[in-house]
Amino acid sequence: MVRLINQVRREHGAATLAVDQALMDAAQDCSAQMFTSHHNRVECETVAASGYPHGFGSNLTVFTVTDPEKIPEKAVANWSKSPGHLETMTDPDCDTVGVGITVSNGRAFCYMFVGKPGTYTPYA
Repeated sequence: MVRLINQVRREHGAATLAVDQALMDAAQDCSAQMFTSHHNRVECETVAASGYPHGFGSNLTVFTVTDPEKIPEKAVANWSKSPGHLETMTDPDCDTVGVGITVSNGRAFCYMFVGKPGTYTPYA
C-alpha cells in the first residue's frame, strides 16, 4: 500500500514518504477498531500513544473484499477518487506514512496516516 501511495504522490508532484513505525502501529490499531467513519479524538490519541510527536493527516476507507491481494490497490483507488482524501495523501508538507489493514467478515478497514512535522495532534 505504501508503494501505491508513493506512486500517487509522485504523479501529483509530491515527494515520496518514508515509513514511520509509530504511524504504522497507530494506523493498524485504528483499523483493528473497524471504524466506518472517522473518530478524530481516538485517532489523535492513538497516534500520540504510539509515540509519533507531530500532527498528521488521516484517510479511512471501508469496502467489501472480493480479492484480498487487491486490498491495497482498492484502498488507494478509493482515496484517489475522493478530492479530500487525495489532498491528504498528496500533501507536500507530509514526510512519513503509516498504514493499517484489518479484514473482518468480508470487509476491509484501511487507514493511512501521513506525518506532518511542524504541526501538533489535537487531543494529545
